[in-house]
Amino acid sequence: MPAIPEDTRDMRFRRISAGHSQAPFATDRFFALARGALAYAAFLLLMLSLRPFSPASVFADQTSGGDRLNQIGFLIAGSIVAIGLLTLADRRRLTVYASATWFGFYVVLGLSVIVAPDPMAAARSVMLTLIGMLIASSIILLPPTETAFRNVSAAVLMTVLVISYAGFVLVPGLAIHGADGFEPQHAGLWRGPFTHKNIAGPVMSIFVMFGIYLWRRDMRITGFVVAILSLIFVLKTGSKTTNGLLPVAVMIVLAGRIVGSPRLTIALYVLAVVATGALTIGTVFSTTLSQIDSTLLGDPTFTGRSTLWTYGLQSFPEHFWLGTGYDSFWGTPRVTGLEPSYEWDWDFRGIVHGHSNYVDMLLTTGIVGTAILIAVLYVGPAVNYVRACRNPENRACADLFMMAMVFLTLLSFLETFFLRRVDPIWLLMMVSVTQLQVLARTGSEEPRTGAVPSL
Repeated sequence: MPAIPEDTRDMRFRRISAGHSQAPFATDRFFALARGALAYAAFLLLMLSLRPFSPASVFADQTSGGDRLNQIGFLIAGSIVAIGLLTLADRRRLTVYASATWFGFYVVLGLSVIVAPDPMAAARSVMLTLIGMLIASSIILLPPTETAFRNVSAAVLMTVLVISYAGFVLVPGLAIHGADGFEPQHAGLWRGPFTHKNIAGPVMSIFVMFGIYLWRRDMRITGFVVAILSLIFVLKTGSKTTNGLLPVAVMIVLAGRIVGSPRLTIALYVLAVVATGALTIGTVFSTTLSQIDSTLLGDPTFTGRSTLWTYGLQSFPEHFWLGTGYDSFWGTPRVTGLEPSYEWDWDFRGIVHGHSNYVDMLLTTGIVGTAILIAVLYVGPAVNYVRACRNPENRACADLFMMAMVFLTLLSFLETFFLRRVDPIWLLMMVSVTQLQVLARTGSEEPRTGAVPSL
């Protein structure tokens, strides 16, 4: 048999090798697309829910027992995401919620169901909350690299903004608060596809932070467009709280970045928390602080919120250790059956929450649950931020979510969103907590060329 020339053998070997290498490459590409598509769908679902531009307000939804479409839809979505995480995500990342602090978090949820007046109803609500957390975690755990996460985020942000602004043209009666309904005083204020301006404002504020992040991560045009469109939206919601806290959160983190010290960011963060706490909930206990508020803001009651805080804090000692249980205070007969008082600045008998994460934590989970929740949701992310910043590759992403955490921590004095099922503000908080923990644990996940910008 004649010998095969060497160059022919080499060519045949290259063809065979190429044939063997194409299959793994195609498989890797398929899994990368699957991870990106599932993360994109999950993020979009959390922001828009299954019923965007709903004519019902957040209050109607709460008093009617919730949205059945969203409940069933999120149950199905949670199942799909769980399968996706088990088959597509890095198994090492899936242990992110297996720490001792998170175990304490799960214990708090369990106890809040046990002590609730209606444990079955509380259990259903907690289950929906956990499903929302699962879907939120997939946004962080599915993309294998920060670049993949950046690309998914950019796609979702642009999609939500296009849908939001299209709503003002196509369905303005649903995208803008009207004079009818529960709160005619909000007529003309933007809410977009969200159920209320007080949800739209914080969500779009965090979108502004995402825009800054995309700018820093070399997506200059996309980042600029996202930041500007989101900022316009925030201003149009008419929320004084959001408009005031957004620049504070951004400046606190950027101040630490300019100096090159994440510890300075944490110090400013703590200072802002103490000052905000004193000038909000602190006014319940101090007439001096109330007078300072009156001088600085002109409204020491924060549109009647101080009435809620006063009543809530007076009721807290009745269930000091474990609280009243999940979602088992506001909106229950013990509140709705009260006789109105001339001392009230706000008739809170039909309110769905106390407009303060911290007051509602005390009421529903007691002093034990509140201590654990603060450790998991506020202290832990601050510690993880410092650890994450030790790696230069992590800093832009860590800064993004630290901005979100500063903003949400301060907003917590004036709004309640913790553990609130599939509330997009709560779920963005879970995304922030999760990503900071992942960055602190895993460090850099991919090489990048060029220096990371200082801002």
